Amino acid sequence: MKKLRAATDTFTELAMIYAVLLLTSAGLLMQFEDLDFATAIYWAATTATSTGYGDISPKSDGGRLVAVSLMHLSIFVVAPLIVVRLVDRLNENRDAFTHEEQIHILEGIARIEARLDRLEGSAKD
Repeated sequence: MKKLRAATDTFTELAMIYAVLLLTSAGLLMQFEDLDFATAIYWAATTATSTGYGDISPKSDGGRLVAVSLMHLSIFVVAPLIVVRLVDRLNENRDAFTHEEQIHILEGIARIEARLDRLEGSAKD
């Protein structure tokens, strides 16, 4: 799970994954359906976003397999990764102390306690 998170940590990485998915799907559709690149990328973009105007639809079994794969990967893999990253960014606690800040605070508390101990010790004398 850590590898998946690291591989999709930024929106740039997610955009790259999405672009590769679109380009791969378009390339495969070009082969199966004998389409030009512009038409294939248009088909891939409309299919991945679930718009699917229906003006271009695969006729071959290979093209249909590409279509079904693209639809499911974009909806059940890419979209949830984007949503998770958005929610993760929104839930990030920007007020949380860093490790260095926590150490600094703990050292300050230790100095205050030591000083109080000395003051209380001298007050008893």
